[in-house]
Amino acid sequence: MLSPYPLSETDELSYEFVTDQGVKYKIYFLDYGSVFDEYLSYHNNIYTFNIDVVETNTEFAITDERIGLTVVYVLKLLFAKIENVIIYVCDNIDERQLARKRKFDLWFWKYSDGTIIKEDGIAVIEDVEILSSLLINKNNPHIKEVILAFKELNEKANEK
Repeated sequence: MLSPYPLSETDELSYEFVTDQGVKYKIYFLDYGSVFDEYLSYHNNIYTFNIDVVETNTEFAITDERIGLTVVYVLKLLFAKIENVIIYVCDNIDERQLARKRKFDLWFWKYSDGTIIKEDGIAVIEDVEILSSLLINKNNPHIKEVILAFKELNEKANEK
């Protein structure tokens, strides 16, 4: 059975790992609560999730199931605290946001144990679609409020 790659914790909300092919990834979380200030009385423990290739020695993508396992493992670390909320925004800088969303969705559905709810959103900002997902523990005491705020944020962006 496959296992996640060994992690190096670079700070409290940041991790790195190196694949068997020598690709180095950084997974990190940034405080995102301020985005929800006008929508929630509760806005602590809301983070964006990012995964970046830090260094690579290959020009082409290699299918490696352990990458998904490692990402899911890191997400589970953050969800050890039930109140934590994660927003994943698919980077569109290289116009590969749909591929990122498909990969993230695949990982979510493949490794989901049913404890995390996923809500997808699309915000249109200056004629550019921004794809995002909200991840929240189904036992989070603020679940309804957070999901409603996420939907309202996306709708408000679409109205501009």
